Amino acid sequence: MLRRYLDPPSRDLLVPAPFDDAALWRGDRFVVATVDTLVEGIDFRLDWPGFDFQTLGRRLMAINLSDIAAMGAQPRHALVSLCLRPQMLAAEVTALFRGVAQQAGRFRCTIAGGDLSATTGPIMGTVTVIGQAASATAILKRSGARPGWQIGVTGTLGGAAAGLRLLESRHSPASRFERQWVKAQLDPLPRVVAGQVLVRNGIRCGGDISDGLVRDLEKLTDVDRVGATIDVDRLPLAPGLTRDQWSLAVADSEDFELVCAGPASRMAAAQQALRALAIPLTVIGAIDAQHGIRLHRGSRVETIEHGGYQHFR
Repeated sequence: MLRRYLDPPSRDLLVPAPFDDAALWRGDRFVVATVDTLVEGIDFRLDWPGFDFQTLGRRLMAINLSDIAAMGAQPRHALVSLCLRPQMLAAEVTALFRGVAQQAGRFRCTIAGGDLSATTGPIMGTVTVIGQAASATAILKRSGARPGWQIGVTGTLGGAAAGLRLLESRHSPASRFERQWVKAQLDPLPRVVAGQVLVRNGIRCGGDISDGLVRDLEKLTDVDRVGATIDVDRLPLAPGLTRDQWSLAVADSEDFELVCAGPASRMAAAQQALRALAIPLTVIGAIDAQHGIRLHRGSRVETIEHGGYQHFR
């Protein structure tokens, strides 16, 4: 029933895991690997309005593809491990796999195999994605930021946080904007192509926004003990959000957009290249020498000690 969602042998995927104990593929010189998990009750709830397993499958794959995008790499193969309750309907399990395969296929990533296990506890899904980098240096890293560099973000921010609030309130989306917010939370689009464009245009510092803008900016600045100042009025808010809701964009929104830093000339080149692909890249601030994250709004400057989602806090 589920084998149709796993990729068959090919020139690159020599032996898929369903046919043997492990998958075999041609090695790459520069390998990028990531793994991430979604847990029922922590990352999603079955009683959310409009919840469906196919969308959950796409999200499970998307959050891992986003990590590959955050390195500026190309995803190649994925292994999917699911812990499911025995009483789940066959149609629900099939829908979950269909969603995983849909998202993987969108970015030319094969499903090479994985594992399926029963659980009496919460549903859990884990995906490992193996990707390929052009070289050891042509990647995005959470280090190397320098004072004076511009900070840019792809797409829009805050929609996922607004969507989560709506879902947690148990209210179904009632407008076009609310439907977009919920989609941003449940069905994000990983910026795989954008990450590669950033790298091709000389950007080397960046990551994805999975724990909120401030938290992920901290990851870009802490290694080198530099800081960042964000101009709140320049934040590209999700359609339907007002300027008074700017905090949704900086605090805990899982937008899975990319945040990057680089010299102004390289940022301008990346903006132009992404504009041709209809992907906005907005400059929202700058790296500075003073450690910490500061928000600039009008005449006020506020220092943020900690922000965004922190695992096990």
